[in-house]
Amino acid sequence: MADPPIPGGWLPPQPQEPPPAPERQPPVFVRAAGETGTNGLAIAALVCAVSSFGLLLLSLGLAFAFSLPLGIGGWICAVRAPRDVRPGQRKTGLVLSIAAVALSVTAAVVWLVLIASGFSVEELQRNLEQELERQRRAGS
Repeated sequence: MADPPIPGGWLPPQPQEPPPAPERQPPVFVRAAGETGTNGLAIAALVCAVSSFGLLLLSLGLAFAFSLPLGIGGWICAVRAPRDVRPGQRKTGLVLSIAAVALSVTAAVVWLVLIASGFSVEELQRNLEQELERQRRAGS
């Protein structure tokens, strides 16, 4: 059956096709193969390793008791990080963590040997303060 003609020439609305979806543009930057997303464990390894190095430098190696666990934690995070997501971050975290552990162990051995041989940290602090004061007077 045909629809009866509508008086006055008015037509009911007709369904329209939705507009075409915009084309998706590729990202401006190019990633290497396998580098998609983020690798949280690799980032944690990097943070632990850099923190370990910072503690060693700021304390002249005396904070080895804190630096060593940070380095070991970074090493564990790097080993457990997925290998297919950002492998460069994982490898960097692993190398830095191993270096942090090695330097922490070295600092521990050096400080323990120095303390066992009679070296005191207070004496080192006093000598550093005297040297700093001598340089201030020489610069004035």
